[in-house]
Amino acid sequence: MSTAWAGGTDAIVERLDQMTELFVEQTRRSMYAGESATHCDECGEPIPEARRSAIACRYCLPCQTKLERSGKI
Repeated sequence: MSTAWAGGTDAIVERLDQMTELFVEQTRRSMYAGESATHCDECGEPIPEARRSAIACRYCLPCQTKLERSGKI
């Protein structure tokens, strides 16, 4: 392996680290930060207190999972 390739690999890893940090930062900023809903915005079922106190949420866990898998949120 040439030394040019080794140096290039370090630059690629550094860039990937930067991109990952940006992605995480953007994701955190875009997360809902208000109060939790008492009932799911999707199905209307009550959201358990444990979930509402752990994170600020708008959906029950089954609806959250379904919406994330469909790419809607």
